[in-house]
Amino acid sequence: MKSDFSRVSEEYLDLAITIKNGKAVINKSIKESIQKKGGWLQVVDSKGYVIGEYNTPKELPKRYSFTDILSMDLNNFRIHYWILEKENSSEVTIIYGEPLKSKQILNTLLRSNSFPNINTDFKEYLVKNDAWIQIYDASGNVVYSYHAPPNLKFTYTEILSMKKRPWNSKVDISSYYFKEKDRIFLVGTYNPYYSPDHITDSIISASFLKSFLIVFGTLIVFAIIISIWYGKKFGKPLLYMMKWINNMSKGNFMEPKDKKGRVPILNKKGSLHKRYKIFKEVVHSLYTLSKTLQQNEENQRRMEKTREEWITGLSHDLKTPLSSLYGFSALLASNQYQWSSEEIMEMGRIMKEKAVYMSELIEDLNLTYRLKNNALPINKEKTDIVSLIKEFLSTFSTTTEAKDKEIYFESAQDTIFLEIDLKWFMRILDNLLTNAVKHNKPGTKIKVKVESNHQRTIISIEDNGIGMDEETVKNLFNRYYRGGNTQDNDSGSGLGMAIAHQLVVAHGGEIVVESQKHVGTILKIIFYHTNDVQKTT
Repeated sequence: MKSDFSRVSEEYLDLAITIKNGKAVINKSIKESIQKKGGWLQVVDSKGYVIGEYNTPKELPKRYSFTDILSMDLNNFRIHYWILEKENSSEVTIIYGEPLKSKQILNTLLRSNSFPNINTDFKEYLVKNDAWIQIYDASGNVVYSYHAPPNLKFTYTEILSMKKRPWNSKVDISSYYFKEKDRIFLVGTYNPYYSPDHITDSIISASFLKSFLIVFGTLIVFAIIISIWYGKKFGKPLLYMMKWINNMSKGNFMEPKDKKGRVPILNKKGSLHKRYKIFKEVVHSLYTLSKTLQQNEENQRRMEKTREEWITGLSHDLKTPLSSLYGFSALLASNQYQWSSEEIMEMGRIMKEKAVYMSELIEDLNLTYRLKNNALPINKEKTDIVSLIKEFLSTFSTTTEAKDKEIYFESAQDTIFLEIDLKWFMRILDNLLTNAVKHNKPGTKIKVKVESNHQRTIISIEDNGIGMDEETVKNLFNRYYRGGNTQDNDSGSGLGMAIAHQLVVAHGGEIVVESQKHVGTILKIIFYHTNDVQKTT
């Protein structure tokens, strides 16, 4: 538009010329371009009324008829048209006229009395306006020429091309057909609108390149600013959390600190820094994970220590009877002394007792590992546990360990049927009651209570003995945990309670322990009925 207004696009005009209240508003850029070229512009609506204009000659009408528009051929001006579609599908016509010196000179010739002859006055007029004239015949030959460049001759294609794209030609031409003599009068002047496509394209390309560089540079600056902002907002917190995770993978579970020994994610008040609030849930999860990993590591160390102590105690438990077996067998094998039958029988009894103890210990080890791997078959059958427990207690009360304890049974129901594996159920009772009598003082009262409803059956073993601390209750069913003094042969292998717990779980039940030091212990075995809803604890 700046080089040649006639080349402006319809898209630009559609944006630069707006219709408000039936009047056209022309922007400043268009007015400046028209003024620079000495042209004029009118905006005509679909009914022919001029609704906007700029720098128009006085002779131009304010309304155009159908024939006016189609026959428009103004003296001294070249006319260009654009059709624009505005709101409500209405059309407006943009008429642009630019001064055309060659046409002005041609019209002067046509109005002279000497036409079609070229007189002296017109020749002087041509020289004065730096113009020239040529006359072509029907064959395209130059039959007359004045003040034209030497050897100048146009073909009809060149003339048509100059009329179609006048900006590509250094000369501006206007033509008139003189029908009487079948001649074409051609007047030419220097083209003030000369702006060939390759020059215009280079200007546009340079402008585009400049604009592109400006936009690209702006985007780069914007990207850098966004990157810095993003780095502070997201990148730095992400890097910190990645460092924390990396530290945890190496066994360091504490949150990383900066060079000053401060935790960056916390502000001076000790709450989460504002830049980390968007990652609040992630940070909370990292703290939870860190705490869990620390607890797991501590539990692992405690487990390893407990396991070592258990193995040490178990080795002692095996070594003691082995020492007895080795000693008695060495004595019997010696021929230095003649043993009496009573002495041999006593040594045999002790050896048998130690062998049975070792056999039971090995059986317990095998049993606990089979239970851990779900390799122990449980064959359940419907059994009256009231009569079963009564019968068991009558036998258990006569054992050496239970003679100094008061054991009694309580049940509000005469019969309670339960699906159990008889052999392993008896083992559960034996292990739990043995533990109760072994670790309590003489005179301790032990009550076995059975109660049942439509949801579950509970077997309680209650005593008023020495009770247990929180640590013992927590590890009671750990197969590596040994209550009491491991140096005492009667302290147990640490497997009895673990086996009882695993057997109860294998029956689909659970064990709940409540204990208080110097008050006593309540141990509940809960069996949920098969038709019950899912249990809750």
